[in-house]
Amino acid sequence: MAKRIWTRDEINALLRKDDSFVERSIIKLGDLQTDDEKRDGDTKWHNTVGFSSADARPGIRFYRWLKGMNDKNVVCFAPKSLSHPRAAKVFRRYCRGNSTPMDRARKIALKHSRQLVDIANGTLERK
Repeated sequence: MAKRIWTRDEINALLRKDDSFVERSIIKLGDLQTDDEKRDGDTKWHNTVGFSSADARPGIRFYRWLKGMNDKNVVCFAPKSLSHPRAAKVFRRYCRGNSTPMDRARKIALKHSRQLVDIANGTLERK
C-alpha cells in the first residue's frame, strides 16, 4: 500500500476547520525550535524550521500553554486548550481586535503550513 502524500491545500483545509489540528500543529512547530529558542521565546537560528521571528514569542507561549509548561519550559501544569476560558485573558496581547488565541494560533499554523506538510509527509529536514 502506498504511503499517503499530503498537499498544502489539504493541510490548510484541516487548519481552517479543526481546532485540535491547529493545537497539534503549534506543538509540532514548537518541537522544532531549538532549546535556546524555546527558553528565550525567540528565533535565533536561520534553520528554516519552527516559528518565524514574527511568530516566535506567541508561538512559544501557545506551545507552553498547550504542553502545561511554565516560562522555564518545565511541565508543571495540566495541558490546556487555546479555547480554555482563561486563554483569552492570558494571551490578549497576542490577539488583535476580537480575535481569540485560537484565531492567532490558526494564523501562525497557516503561515507555517509548508513545514506541516513536510512533517506530515516525513520529509522535513533541518538546515
